[in-house]
Amino acid sequence: MDVRQLRYFCTIVEEKQITKAAKVLHIAQPPLSHQLKLLEEELQAPLIIRDARKWEVTEAGKRLYQRAKQILQLMEDAQKEVTEIEQGIQGTLSIGTSSICMSYLTDHLSSFHNTFPNVYIKLLYGDTYALEEMLQQNLIDIALLLLPVEQENYHILSLHEDPFVVVIPRQWEERFPESTISLRQVAEQDLLLGRRTSGNGMYENIIQLFKAQQLEPRIILDSPDISGLLTLVATGMGVTIIPQSEVHQVYQDNYKILPISEPFLKTRPALVWLKDKYIPKAVNALITAFQTSL
Repeated sequence: MDVRQLRYFCTIVEEKQITKAAKVLHIAQPPLSHQLKLLEEELQAPLIIRDARKWEVTEAGKRLYQRAKQILQLMEDAQKEVTEIEQGIQGTLSIGTSSICMSYLTDHLSSFHNTFPNVYIKLLYGDTYALEEMLQQNLIDIALLLLPVEQENYHILSLHEDPFVVVIPRQWEERFPESTISLRQVAEQDLLLGRRTSGNGMYENIIQLFKAQQLEPRIILDSPDISGLLTLVATGMGVTIIPQSEVHQVYQDNYKILPISEPFLKTRPALVWLKDKYIPKAVNALITAFQTSL
């Protein structure tokens, strides 16, 4: 059994078909089938049941897949670690974030690049659920997302709480001369809300707070794109409720920001990365930058 066979086996399991796995691996199907057969003979155990009626990974196959993924990850981590000893902080830093947390990254990425110009930054977007999936699949090194998450799987660096505010068009300022706004007043306006593409999130929590006060908000639009919501608010289409950090100072001439008079939601963004995995120097440098700003 060698590393190549383990990589082949993992790909077969993930693609759920030898033909598809062969295409991913850029090899012909017969040699791949032969390698699987050799692996089963060496281990003296069937790993995948495959016939015309059934394709299923056996219990032995599931255990091998789990261990093989760990071995392959350890090899990848070892290669990164040795390379960094020789070459210092460089390579690719893959960061996952949700649109609602993006403002926290913008405060750090420019200075990070100036300090580590040889690090290529790859930025991926998703909601909390999608970002956790990316972490588990090693598609990203670290995620900036909203808590809560399953803490047993991750190292977590909690950032400052971020209160929700109501953002109204600047041209509506005379309608709302006060320094705060009530939920009842918000419910009387056309409302644009952020909403994740899957699962429950802040959208559902906001609705529940309205219902708790026996209010029915007049929601006319929802979107996962916070910047898009702000653009629409600036046109006078309606108002939105978002974390205060998402209203960038440079654009505040287009809006008026009003705290909510009743007790309301606060977000808790956090940097999250996997336990039991080698942390590249670039990731550690980013974590340190966030820690020093707390």
